[in-house]
Amino acid sequence: MSFVKLAKEFLMAVKGELDPYTTQKGEVKVRNFFTVELLTPAHIQFAKYGRGPGKPPPIDPIMQWVQQKGIVKSSTEAKGAAIAIAKSIGKKGTKDYKPNAPNALEEALNKHMEAFVQKQNKFHLNKTNTKHVEGLTDAVESVMASIGKKKKKK
Repeated sequence: MSFVKLAKEFLMAVKGELDPYTTQKGEVKVRNFFTVELLTPAHIQFAKYGRGPGKPPPIDPIMQWVQQKGIVKSSTEAKGAAIAIAKSIGKKGTKDYKPNAPNALEEALNKHMEAFVQKQNKFHLNKTNTKHVEGLTDAVESVMASIGKKKKKK
């Protein structure tokens, strides 16, 4: 298993922890041999732990949600509904608000970190052992070849 596969597997597990809380899902992207990214919605913290009263949230994600849920039919109605919902959240907060909640992303990362580190260590150990075995095999073959040459000279 390659590092990229390990990292992707880890980030997919993290994504799986967060996706149930929002209709806008995270995305795991492999950029190259050394870079794997997890893109999460900006509102994931609020989706999981709610939002306290204060400043209203952005309207666009609420508009998308209203349309995806089929709450309204037209985009004009969606905008009106999103504005009303945003004002209500700004005034009252959300029912599921948890003050001083942990960071949702850090929590998900930490939950899966130990398993990832163990797999990564095993990967590196196997890779190192393979190189040592290959090196040892080459050395033994070299010694055997030199012994064979010495026998032929006699």
